[in-house]
Amino acid sequence: MGTRIEDQPPEHWAGPESLDPTPVWKQFALVGIFLLLGLLLLAGVAVLAAAPQLATPPALVPGDRLVLAVAQIPPVGEGPKLVGSPLVDDARAFYLVQPQKGRVLAFRARWAATVGTVECRVLPAPGRPTTRQLLASECPAASGQRGSPLFDLQGASTNGFRGLDQYLVSVSDDRAIVNLSRLIVSPERTSAPPSP
Repeated sequence: MGTRIEDQPPEHWAGPESLDPTPVWKQFALVGIFLLLGLLLLAGVAVLAAAPQLATPPALVPGDRLVLAVAQIPPVGEGPKLVGSPLVDDARAFYLVQPQKGRVLAFRARWAATVGTVECRVLPAPGRPTTRQLLASECPAASGQRGSPLFDLQGASTNGFRGLDQYLVSVSDDRAIVNLSRLIVSPERTSAPPSP
């Protein structure tokens, strides 16, 4: 047996059917279908990403993002504004506050002393002309020595409890977007061991 193709016997030769490639139009059709599917997927993702900018406030858009008009943000120095039904259910209701110019926060209207325990309702603290604190007076933690859990407009507890959980907020020229799927959980407060 030689090493050149002319030296090979005819029975080792490939038949004429092996020389018939897949028709080019089928290859183009397959590439075209994959390209079209990719473009449709890309367009779908783009529409979902742009939904908060396309919706008319107030609206809940895919991805659990609540779009509010900037006019709904309370001015600096005013008390918190409750955003709840019919826009969001009671479990995801929140207080919108602006403690400093340009800094907008959204605190859950429910609180628990530790993560995973029974939650109670958070309300504006009474007693001042403009509410500057939030209060969880109906919680089991309220019966202790520290009194009812009291929170400032930054979400921090003023009497040693765990702070308020908050949602991620984004503000543009004409709208505020509250991402209800992004809950920032406040860490639990722990006391230091007694010094010797």
